[in-house]
Amino acid sequence: MKLHAAARLFSVLVIILFISCSKSSSEEPKISQEQLETITGMYNLTEYIISPAQDLNDDEVFSENLLDELDCLNASIILREDLSFSLFAVQLDFTSITNDQYVIRCSYNTTTTGTWDLVNNQIVLSQGTEGTFSLNGSVLTRTEGKNLPDFQRMVFQKQ
Repeated sequence: MKLHAAARLFSVLVIILFISCSKSSSEEPKISQEQLETITGMYNLTEYIISPAQDLNDDEVFSENLLDELDCLNASIILREDLSFSLFAVQLDFTSITNDQYVIRCSYNTTTTGTWDLVNNQIVLSQGTEGTFSLNGSVLTRTEGKNLPDFQRMVFQKQ
């Protein structure tokens, strides 16, 4: 009987030892401090590429970059060291006219907040459909590759 109790005690001690030696939640973060310092900050929208090109400002020049056509269009992403983000953006209203031509107007401002992560050199935003951005130096790019009323890509430059 004492041998049976000793075997149980030994089993419990082995389990406790195994649990205490496993990785804890205080393991090294997967994003280094150097990466955080490089990545975090404010990024402003520098391109909003659509297809097909549109002439929304009636200057008789069709552009694939909506920033050339809509003075009201802007967006910013703030990536913070605590892995939270804020996305401030002007929403767009799309109305199809004919022959791939659209009326596109700025609508209302939105703010989205959540968390972000770095996965395979891509910034992944957690909330809604804000998506995944490739990271190349100080440039974030979200590529959809779709025609209107969707977009080809959005490019944000770190300030």
